[in-house]
Amino acid sequence: MPAPPRSSRRRNHNGYHGRRFRARTVYILITAWLLTFLLLLGVSIKLSMTAKELYQTTVLQRKQAQELALLHPQVTALQQQLDALVRGRLPGLHPLEFDKIIPIDKDYVRNILFTQTGKPGDYRYEYKLTLKNSGLTAVHPIVRIIFFDRSGIQVASSTIGVDETGLPTLDVLERGEVRSYNQAVPSLTGKEAKYFRVEVDLPDYQRPAED
Repeated sequence: MPAPPRSSRRRNHNGYHGRRFRARTVYILITAWLLTFLLLLGVSIKLSMTAKELYQTTVLQRKQAQELALLHPQVTALQQQLDALVRGRLPGLHPLEFDKIIPIDKDYVRNILFTQTGKPGDYRYEYKLTLKNSGLTAVHPIVRIIFFDRSGIQVASSTIGVDETGLPTLDVLERGEVRSYNQAVPSLTGKEAKYFRVEVDLPDYQRPAED
């Protein structure tokens, strides 16, 4: 029996390789499609979870904001009551305000300006105290600034007009004179001050004689 022509064998061989190539191409396309589908599915699930978490977070934040809005008047009222109690127990207290000239007009003290420095646990207070002698004679005022926390506990103090041993200095305020003093006061307890009180005194030799 005669052998098939060579051209026929070549066509059969080429057809076989063509089918294998097409099958491989289809396999690659199907695999790529499946991977793309799985990737898109994963991204979709992740986005869905993220959107759900964002929604839950938004709802929680709104709820907390509403609760804070309801509590704010109560907290304000309680703070006002506490302020009244502290100031009633310690007469002469002033709210401690910073970067603002606070008029005092007590004896020789005209006004005071506070600045807060430091950090929580290490608060420091700087102040500028202005004195004025409206009397007829020179005086030697001794001024003490006392700082209190929210509960009325003393946390710091500073004195002008005495030296380190507590003796009066020779820094006399003449008649009609206006003078300013600058001091930096470290907190004694590390607590934040909320109030202050000004105490003014004179040395024994300038105090009015008692009857």
